[in-house]
Amino acid sequence: MTQLADYRHTMESCNHCGQCKWLLGPKTRGWRFAEICPIHAQFHFDAYSGQGLINIARELLEGRLQYEPGLINLIYSCTTCGACDVNCKSVRDMEVLETILAMRAKCVEDGQGPLPAHREMAERIEKNHNIYGHDHAKRQDWLTDEIKVSAESPVAYFVGCSASYMHTDIARNTARILNACGVDFTVLGGAEYCCGNPLWQTGQREAAARQVEHNLAVMRERGIKTVITSCAECFGALRNIYPRYSEPDFEVRHIAEVARDALREGYLNFQRPVDLKVTYHDPCHLGRCSEPYVPWQGEIRAFGLHVPPKQWRRGTNGVYDAPREVLRAIPGLELREMTRNEENAYCCGAGGGVRSAFPEQARETALDRIEEAASTGAAAVVSACPFCRSNLEDALTAEAQSMKYFDLTELITRAI
Repeated sequence: MTQLADYRHTMESCNHCGQCKWLLGPKTRGWRFAEICPIHAQFHFDAYSGQGLINIARELLEGRLQYEPGLINLIYSCTTCGACDVNCKSVRDMEVLETILAMRAKCVEDGQGPLPAHREMAERIEKNHNIYGHDHAKRQDWLTDEIKVSAESPVAYFVGCSASYMHTDIARNTARILNACGVDFTVLGGAEYCCGNPLWQTGQREAAARQVEHNLAVMRERGIKTVITSCAECFGALRNIYPRYSEPDFEVRHIAEVARDALREGYLNFQRPVDLKVTYHDPCHLGRCSEPYVPWQGEIRAFGLHVPPKQWRRGTNGVYDAPREVLRAIPGLELREMTRNEENAYCCGAGGGVRSAFPEQARETALDRIEEAASTGAAAVVSACPFCRSNLEDALTAEAQSMKYFDLTELITRAI
């Protein structure tokens, strides 16, 4: 497992160019939606940016900066959305996001982190195996009689905490889509624990490891070869975090990919029109943060030459085409794109533990994203992440906005 010191090259190489804060010039359509870092957009100080955070990480590592409450709040104000990371890598190869996450892990190791809200979440997960602290015995209560689930199948639908307890319609719609696609699948039920992503993002690596190792053991015991998710957070965890603990022996797919393939192969057909203008919000952990983790060990030479060569994750191989192809296939539906999309999508504001620790900050970021969505002329914003749904819906409700939110699975189910 990497430590903060492993990213010394990144910390020493930053030349304060500022690319971590802004879209690349050719992708910018105007000043209003040119910023890419949600915390810099709110606080306007360099400390609140990828650049500022890796500078802080270096000073902590070298003992030139001491912990104090304001510093811890600053470190945990980051949504860990990875936008700084992919934009930095358009200029030079550095691991900005990995450095920020390693700094949070160091805060926890040093007894300075995480924040109280994150500790409470960890306690709920430890006791009830879900981030909400709900009764673990009710994890599968979303399942209804008309949904066909196999007792034994090498394909598992990993439901996740939010779809199991808070947004159960996502779980039911996902299962119905799998049924419509002719996919024989099972669910893990009570054997499924939290994916561990919220723990990992807040630096609580030991707690995350317990969730990861449990879920991996269950999947191996049950012979699971394909894992399907409807939650971007779970998808990102399975592809990016789990390989750090053990080489995965299963394929990870999002329901958007399953539906796209079924449409192409004729197993799924949309019969009913959905007359709606929508824009699609790319979740961070389905997009740029979902690229599979590839371990690297070696030597970093002059000018950042990595020997042996390193496989860089630049955000371009996230799941972008599948949800768009599915939406465009729905009769009557018109898809309009936001300026900041795909690997350059603007975060909803909920990630990295920000929504639980700093709800007002999370809402302000969500409102920025909603303003961008409205600028397209769309009547609704569509996404594929329960966390994005909670944050965007809450912001829409609080501001009495006319724009609607739909999970991708709801629109697919409407069209079937």
